[in-house]
Amino acid sequence: MIREQAAGEEVPGILHLDMDAFFASVEIRDDPSLRGLPVVVGGAGARGVVAAASYPARSRGIRSAMPMSTARRLAPDLVIVPPRIDHYRRVSARVMELLGTVVADIEQISVDEAFLDARPARRLFGEPAQIASRLRLLIREELDLPCSVGGSVSRPVAKIASARAKPDGMLIVPAAETAAFLAPLPVGAISGIGPKAVAALEKLGVDTIGSLRELPPSVLARVLGPRAAEIGRLAGGTDRTGLGHRTRDRSLGTERTWDEDLTDPDEVRRRITQMADDVARQLRGSGFAARTVVLKLRAPDGTTLTRSSTLDLPTDSGERIREHVVALWERERPRMPRVRLAGVRVTQMQPARGGPAQHELVGRTTGWQDLEAAMDRASARFGVDSLRRGSTLAPGSSAAPGAAAAGSSPRTPDEPPEDSGPAVAPGLW
Repeated sequence: MIREQAAGEEVPGILHLDMDAFFASVEIRDDPSLRGLPVVVGGAGARGVVAAASYPARSRGIRSAMPMSTARRLAPDLVIVPPRIDHYRRVSARVMELLGTVVADIEQISVDEAFLDARPARRLFGEPAQIASRLRLLIREELDLPCSVGGSVSRPVAKIASARAKPDGMLIVPAAETAAFLAPLPVGAISGIGPKAVAALEKLGVDTIGSLRELPPSVLARVLGPRAAEIGRLAGGTDRTGLGHRTRDRSLGTERTWDEDLTDPDEVRRRITQMADDVARQLRGSGFAARTVVLKLRAPDGTTLTRSSTLDLPTDSGERIREHVVALWERERPRMPRVRLAGVRVTQMQPARGGPAQHELVGRTTGWQDLEAAMDRASARFGVDSLRRGSTLAPGSSAAPGAAAAGSSPRTPDEPPEDSGPAVAPGLW
């Protein structure tokens, strides 16, 4: 509901826009025959997990991160769609472009959500509720996708409001009504209060945000630690946190669980090399570089190792990231003879422009930078797998007949391949 802004009233101009069941919604849009069905995106294998669930699937109790075997038991007629991550990223980029036509100050926090400061746009597009409506209509008309928007004078309250507006809704909380809006909600609605903190608060008789604000600060600090003061302001309706743009706190990454455990060290190395290139491509596409590289490994018994390496200078190079994750893997190989899951992530991100990105690679030439630029151009024109390292090809496979190989005369990056098979980048690759 759109509410008129009273003269002199504080403007609830911090918006949180969240795409509804994003991956599943994209698949349903692309294949309308799926509409109304319990659709999930994820791996169909024995160890597959749900990456996203449509609302009909959610009505059966299916949630993200649930094992696919559990989802199948809850919905025998479940429709499982394999993920198309690069496609979702392209759609996400288009969503952000549309947001930028209305609001200039945007903080994207994931592939399917962003915070916006709508206050500067009021002169052109009206009050925050009108701007939120305009954004929702624009995304629906241009992309045929649903989204929900929450608004408040506070960043965390806007996020809570968007969650309450789902699916495909809008909720703007006026400044004067913030405390009353929060009071009846469960304490777990606040981001950062996890299951352990919820249990500890329930032992104190605190189960709503309203009762949380009655706790003495010393008790709150004992239960919630360093974030106690921040959460106390939020519960009392006095928080005024705006957009953060805290790029150093952001991360990008990818991980994969396999139906069969990996026991060949060379195969693990091949898989994490692919992941390193994928993460680097994400970095370059988003205009960021990163200083810390993280490798995650999980054994069949659930044992999980997370190891990190910090570079002297930030990088957006797949080769540089690969060097570090492979070194981490080699160090941990004796402790992880069988690998069920592997992931590569980068943190300590900063804009690539205005900071010294590490393109000079130790013991190598700057030709790597040119090769990765060629990969990006090929990926943009022909798809992610159009150009890749020879070392990432599965054993026994070979490059496409027209692909460039070591010692050959490679085609120029803008020349189309002779067939649809993946090319192998020449030289050091």
